[in-house]
Amino acid sequence: MTCSIYAIAKKNPDFAPLLAQQQRACQQFKATLEIVDIFPKALTNSSNAKSLYSKALSPYLKPSIPAYALHPAGKTYDSQEFSQILSTHAHVQFFIAGAFGFEKEFLTRCTPLSLSPLTFSHEMAKLVLCEQIFRALSLLNNHPYHK
Repeated sequence: MTCSIYAIAKKNPDFAPLLAQQQRACQQFKATLEIVDIFPKALTNSSNAKSLYSKALSPYLKPSIPAYALHPAGKTYDSQEFSQILSTHAHVQFFIAGAFGFEKEFLTRCTPLSLSPLTFSHEMAKLVLCEQIFRALSLLNNHPYHK
């Protein structure tokens, strides 16, 4: 099982140890948690932000792999439902846009997913998503973490 997270974000050294810990935790279930931060250098103003996000993320969007885009209007899942997403696929992709969100065209190529009605920073969204991936893997492997 591989879960790939692609985020429009600059690397944040304060969160790196927490994300690395989540990556190591997933390894006990023979799962790979890949986290890729992408920040378009051409991003200079809000008028072109969404198109630059799409241009930066599109090379990672593989049509043969289920893709979920974090979006406020996306479907929310409980932990059991989220684990079922992972149970039916060997590889799942997750995308996190920058502050201005996704272009509509990019969203049509993904399933919108909401972590919460609350708004999170990019780093917190990545961390919450990583924790939910670990929780889903623990559920699928009958690990006591979820209880």
